[in-house]
Amino acid sequence: MKKSGSWVSAAVLLGYVFALQAADLSRSQDDVYLDNLQGSWLMDGTLGGKPVRYLADGQRVLSGGFLKLHMVDVGSPPQYEAELFIGFDPKADDFVAHWLDQFGAAGARVVASGTRQGQRLVLHFPYAEGAFRDTFVWRPASTSWTLLLESQRADGTWAAFASYTLTRRNVR
Repeated sequence: MKKSGSWVSAAVLLGYVFALQAADLSRSQDDVYLDNLQGSWLMDGTLGGKPVRYLADGQRVLSGGFLKLHMVDVGSPPQYEAELFIGFDPKADDFVAHWLDQFGAAGARVVASGTRQGQRLVLHFPYAEGAFRDTFVWRPASTSWTLLLESQRADGTWAAFASYTLTRRNVR
């Protein structure tokens, strides 16, 4: 009697393990790519040619439908804070993103769309006063990211607005 109970327990456990593996296999490569932004980050870079530093935390939210990247500068008090929500839409085969920051609703009216090629994700934000282009590049060898924000000029050319390197931050 005890042996059959053990077999049943083992079968249930094995079924659970296979279900977890199947759930992970059903995730798109684009979702797996975004998962690399999870965790705590130090963002060093330039904004308007001046050095800046932010702390950032990435996590899956809304039942995993979006990756949220919360960014806040290290100043006391902080001068800038934002949350970026990025999700992959498998039906449209593209990404959508919402950039929300302390400047309020006016800047939040725009939804970005973008595509990924390899380790590079490019998001286009079509703001009425001028488009922005955010380019994320995942660097697996160093487990780091680069993020380039560009603004579109009136003549259609692009100019660097901000540039960052995200490196893992040890949180204790």
